[in-house]
Amino acid sequence: MVNDVKPELLVQPELAHGVPGLSAPSLILPYLSHLPLAPPEASTKPSKVYLSMSQTSSQSDSPPSEVAALKRRLAVLEAQNAELRKQPVEEKGVRLHLEGRVIRRLVCLTERVEDLITEFDRRVTLGIGLDDDDASSIDPEDDRRYRSYKKLATWCPSVRKLVHSVVENGELSCVYSKLNKGADGARADDTTRLKVTVASWLMQNTPPPCPVIQGQNKIGRGFNNNATGRLICPVDYDWNDPVVQQGIRDYHPDYRVTAHSWPAFLYKDEVYDPSNPTDGLFRGKLLLKTFKYIFTSPTSAEMEDQEQLDPELLSVQGRPKQRRTDGERRTRCDVAGLLNMKSVQPRSIAYVAVQLRFALSSTGSWRVIDDEFNHQEFYDNIVDFFELAVTSDAAKEVEDLLLWWNRKVFGCKHVSTYRPQRVEQLSVARCSGKR
Repeated sequence: MVNDVKPELLVQPELAHGVPGLSAPSLILPYLSHLPLAPPEASTKPSKVYLSMSQTSSQSDSPPSEVAALKRRLAVLEAQNAELRKQPVEEKGVRLHLEGRVIRRLVCLTERVEDLITEFDRRVTLGIGLDDDDASSIDPEDDRRYRSYKKLATWCPSVRKLVHSVVENGELSCVYSKLNKGADGARADDTTRLKVTVASWLMQNTPPPCPVIQGQNKIGRGFNNNATGRLICPVDYDWNDPVVQQGIRDYHPDYRVTAHSWPAFLYKDEVYDPSNPTDGLFRGKLLLKTFKYIFTSPTSAEMEDQEQLDPELLSVQGRPKQRRTDGERRTRCDVAGLLNMKSVQPRSIAYVAVQLRFALSSTGSWRVIDDEFNHQEFYDNIVDFFELAVTSDAAKEVEDLLLWWNRKVFGCKHVSTYRPQRVEQLSVARCSGKR
């Protein structure tokens, strides 16, 4: 009988693991059948069989080429098995990275994923109501962080699965790293593109800015240039007053630029009415254009508002988007489509406002604080305006503002999403109630 077989011919069980329909016995048994088996009475001395790439036992009927083929087959199977184990990890990493790109745009500006999940865990541990939106009984920053967590769970399916499963620390760190890297990467991509694009938009003005606004150099922006200074000037100051301009440039304490004042570009036509401070707020033309550039497409940012087009022209030529795509195959999806965003989200408006403000400033690289202006506070103020409406009148104002945004961005698309019908108040429901 066979008492000793060269180790290189044995298939370890772990080599067959992960290959469908493959097991160690199924690999080795067909080849062992060719080996000679000596009867026990033939010899009292154990017989040995030695097989290698270069030689075979004189007692074996298998030619050397068959042994070499076996070794090559084992090498192929081992490589396939390693590839099968590696693919799910790589695919998961790519998926997490793509999911992470939604975070800065629709969830939060700077916070890390692990901090948001930690706040969720803290509430679960302490027994705090997860559906309690009353911020008066808890720390405002904790409440803000938890509101961001709820947005994170809405837009990132992996997070929803993560909080309801047991995960090892190493895998958990990997998930956090992929999500955070995707989040920061998306913000960096938007920042880089807008630096050039916003400059080109401003240079199209008549007359063009003087000095010229360079696409790759931001030194000539901010309050160093009248065109950009007018847009980021706090509405509480009059940029047309030379004293104000000089005071801002000299960092005079009476003309501080902080997140406690709205910049002029947020308002329609950059006009602010102190007696009615919300009139025209978040309806700035450049703000809307930047939103379209990021979330729908650069082409849509250049298009005129569909609601303002001449009906007679539309009846003859069709809408611009239809004219552009007739006879063409659309090869890529816009950001809103990739994120499955079918309505304008308040946090997306806040994100765009931060990106635009940074693009207009003279700061060369991304930072949270630009001199005294805190981008995080600016972002939070906008989010709170939309999400923390105190009175019914304020809530109605926000509802009307979001309707304006959706019609400007999506037009007649996704109407059922951003303004669903109240079917319980319509005729069919009323008739059913009478029966």
